[in-house]
Amino acid sequence: MSGLATTPTRSQSADAITVILFGAAAVIVTAISTVLRVLSTFRDQGIAWSIPIDEQPIDATVDSGAVSVQGIAQHAMVFATGVDAASTAAIIGSLALWAIAPLIVIVGIMVVAGNFLRGRFFVRSNARAFDTIGWTLVLAPMLIVMLENVGLNGVSAAVGLKGGGPVHPIEFWSIVPIFATGVAVGLIAAAFRQGIRLQKTNTALEDDTRGLV
Repeated sequence: MSGLATTPTRSQSADAITVILFGAAAVIVTAISTVLRVLSTFRDQGIAWSIPIDEQPIDATVDSGAVSVQGIAQHAMVFATGVDAASTAAIIGSLALWAIAPLIVIVGIMVVAGNFLRGRFFVRSNARAFDTIGWTLVLAPMLIVMLENVGLNGVSAAVGLKGGGPVHPIEFWSIVPIFATGVAVGLIAAAFRQGIRLQKTNTALEDDTRGLV
């Protein structure tokens, strides 16, 4: 693979370094947001979860009571105790995926940027990284939606509401852009694998030609 390396331009190196730095910052932000998400979900009062409610007018304050607003409430935050084990596991799984999926994407991008920085463009590790990013973007949102629905059903039952149903189709429509992005990244991975094959073919032809001279 060392023979496939080329010297990156100054612009390419600068872009790769920028991506790596932003990736490192994104890892820190993801870790912090994960901790905050867990702490805001599992509280002393129980599992905090937003459930849909009948539309009703509300009067509320914002900015620590500095401003009063009026509106219509469509969801309410409830605190549920005694949530069944399966629903609790689903909630934990969704929180874990919210942390793991971004980290997989970030690390994959950093791997590609690191290879670009070393002048390694059409190499297997880049294709594998794009494959991993693509599958993560395709599968993780669907799994999160399904796990959160199981968690919602469990929380609803724990607070005395009737058992919920399957995931509403509109929930899947909301993740279509992410799904489409994952498919596009998968196509990029396929393009990289084709580039690797063409590069190997060109290298073999050059070696054969050099042997005839």
